[in-house]
Amino acid sequence: MSWVFIVLLIVASLIKVLAASAPSGVVDKVGKRFQLHPKLSYDVTVKRDGKALSEEEAQLIIDQFNQANFLEKYYYAPAPEGVPYEIETKQGRFLVYPYPDRVDVFKYQKKKVSSYSLRSKTMQGQATN
Repeated sequence: MSWVFIVLLIVASLIKVLAASAPSGVVDKVGKRFQLHPKLSYDVTVKRDGKALSEEEAQLIIDQFNQANFLEKYYYAPAPEGVPYEIETKQGRFLVYPYPDRVDVFKYQKKKVSSYSLRSKTMQGQATN
């Protein structure tokens, strides 16, 4: 009877060790999927006024977008003004509107549209309305 207890103890210990280490990777993967302001890679297309930007300009915009701080999510999106940066990714499309006081982002993913505001001093400096 004691050997059954020892086997159950070993199995329970292995399950506990596996369960303790596995969730961090799973949570990270699921969290990135539903993240409102994701970090973008460089394999995206960046356009302004329908024209593709050069590779250096696109990398600069992506760096500024990735370094921007999230301010707030809009449940009723503000009316956009000006010409946006259009960022096309595999997951969806982003329209980025820089203003002197904030940067508004409209995220189009499948049939869902989200809008939020960012703070980025470098992108806000490029605001031309």
